[in-house]
Amino acid sequence: MAKRSHVPVLITWDVDPDRWTTIERRRLALRMAMDLCQEFDVRSTFFVTARYAPEYPDEFQRMQALDQEIGCHGLTHDDDEEYDRMPEATQRVYIEDATGELEAVIGGPVRAFRSPRVKISSTTLQLLAERGYLADSSICSGRLDVLSSNLINTGWLVAPRRPYYPHHAHPFKRGDLSVLEVPVSALAVPFISKALNALGLPAMKALFRLLYAESRHTGKPIVYMSHPTEFILAKGAGERHALRRLLSPSFFSLRRIRTHGFLIRNALLRMCGETLFHNSRQLFAYMASFPDVSFMTMSEYAGHNLADAT
Repeated sequence: MAKRSHVPVLITWDVDPDRWTTIERRRLALRMAMDLCQEFDVRSTFFVTARYAPEYPDEFQRMQALDQEIGCHGLTHDDDEEYDRMPEATQRVYIEDATGELEAVIGGPVRAFRSPRVKISSTTLQLLAERGYLADSSICSGRLDVLSSNLINTGWLVAPRRPYYPHHAHPFKRGDLSVLEVPVSALAVPFISKALNALGLPAMKALFRLLYAESRHTGKPIVYMSHPTEFILAKGAGERHALRRLLSPSFFSLRRIRTHGFLIRNALLRMCGETLFHNSRQLFAYMASFPDVSFMTMSEYAGHNLADAT
């Protein structure tokens, strides 16, 4: 198969409520993420939890000035917002409210979606298609671990690796829905900031090289997922959070594990926020140094894919 000359790289940010810290610190984290994008001329997608969007007016203004995309990351990100389990009527209300509230704040349309804790169903994708979304990125094809909020998601193991239009009755199969599913990249190990924190920069550079080679042959985009507030974690915060959970029986309830997975995974995080930011900067520089890499937003990629198909 001939090599592709174009390697799409989609940097994505999940802007969660993160009520463990202050709004001032959350705003700082967003500015740090935008600093990275500006330094390396990266156009990315910020998935924002809609209910908390009014807290970031200045940050949204800068995002728009830098031509970043603002996507939807659900309505509240609370424990009850589980799109793999919620009834259709509830999902419809949440998606309508989240989209309307976010569009009212940013003054424009929202066309990209990522569900809280990357949990999705065929119902969700049908509703997103009805609402006019172009893209969803709530599936991590090829990811195999027990440390995510999804525990072992067998659907991720069978989902197509390349972006696809999902089946109306199965989120992990190809079909004819009009919303494009753009999976977060993984080769067993996910291409995400927590993996960078746990495994280190050399491992993530190696993973990028493999994903880059795959993209050159198949055209599959490379999708990286990060959380801005990881840049403001104090040294040892992961270990302290993990210890508190070990001492709290509530964190071992079946319901809690079903929603959040095994939160003890935070004990694997080795870097404080400052170190993670430094390593993220090096990773961005590394990605930008490869020939034919093109940074783009989620909706921009979906739009190109739609144009190519017509």
